[in-house]
Amino acid sequence: MRKIPNLNSNNLMVISDINIFYDQYVDGVPYSEGTFTGHFDYLLWKDLQKDLSACERLQRKPFYKIALVHGNATYQSKSKKIDISGNSIIFSDPMARFTFETKDKQFVGKYCVCSDTFLRSASRISLTTLPVFQKRDIYVKSLSEIQYDELMLLFNEIDDDYKSSYPFREQLIRNRIFDIIHYVQKLDKTLYENVVAHQESIEDRFRKILENTFFNIGKDNMLESKSPSYYAGLLNVTVDQLNRIIKNLTGKTTQAIIHERIIEEANVLLKHGTLSIKEIGWRLHFQETSHFQNFYKRQVGCTPMEFRKG
Repeated sequence: MRKIPNLNSNNLMVISDINIFYDQYVDGVPYSEGTFTGHFDYLLWKDLQKDLSACERLQRKPFYKIALVHGNATYQSKSKKIDISGNSIIFSDPMARFTFETKDKQFVGKYCVCSDTFLRSASRISLTTLPVFQKRDIYVKSLSEIQYDELMLLFNEIDDDYKSSYPFREQLIRNRIFDIIHYVQKLDKTLYENVVAHQESIEDRFRKILENTFFNIGKDNMLESKSPSYYAGLLNVTVDQLNRIIKNLTGKTTQAIIHERIIEEANVLLKHGTLSIKEIGWRLHFQETSHFQNFYKRQVGCTPMEFRKG
C-alpha cells in the first residue's frame, strides 16, 4: 500500500477535495507528515489506476497538475478534444474541467500535483499570469525526444529531492517546478507573443496588501483585520467587486483566502515558535482564545494544540 504525503492544507474544504481525489484515483491512504507549505505529491501513472472510470468523468482536480507522459491518450476539456501520442506534457489548474482516457497498455506518466498555497509560498505570485495556466483549460504540448529527455531530468530531480531528507527540499522542488513551467512556455511562442508587460491586477494588489498585514504583526501588533471589507477599502473597490474578482480567478471567496492565510500563519507559529495559544490567537486578531480555537478547528479539523503536538 503506497503512503500518500500529508495534505497539510489550510482549508477543510480543500482537504476534503484532495482526500476525495486520493480515494478515487490513488492506491494509498493519506498520513500526517506536516513538512510542506500546502500540498505536494509526485505520482506515477501506475499509482493513478485505482478507478479508471473516474478519469473519464468531466471534473476538476483540487490542485495544479503537471504531467510528463509517453503514449496514446485523449483529453476532453470543456472546450476541446485533444488526442496525444508520443511524448507530451500537460498542465492543468484547479479550475480546469477535463476527462482523460487511454487504451494504451504501454502508457507511462509522471505527475507533479500541488496546491495553490504550495506554488505561491512566500512569493505570493499571481499564478493566473502564467500562460500555461490561463483560460481555465488544460494546456498540452508535444515534445521532441530531446525536449522529453530534458524535462525528464527535471522530473527525476524532483523525485530525488522529494525522497531526500534535505531540509530545503520544498524550496528546491518548487524552483524545479517553475523551471519546468518556463522551459515549456519558451517552447511555444504563441503562449507569450501577445503577453504585455505585467500590470498589477486587483488580485495581485490584494495578495500584496494581505501579506503586508501579516508581515506587520508582532508582540505589540495584532493582525489589522480579518474582514474582506477592510481589504476592499484599501483597494478602493466594493466587497462584491473584490469577491467577484477573487472568485473568478481562484474559485474561492475573499474570506476563504484570508482564512487560509490565517491558518498558514497560525501553523508556522504553532510549529516553529514558543508563543502560547492565547498569544497566537491575539496576534491573529482573535480577542478570545476560545474564538481562535473554534475557528482553527473548523478550518483544519483539529485544535491548535493537537496540531502543535502532532
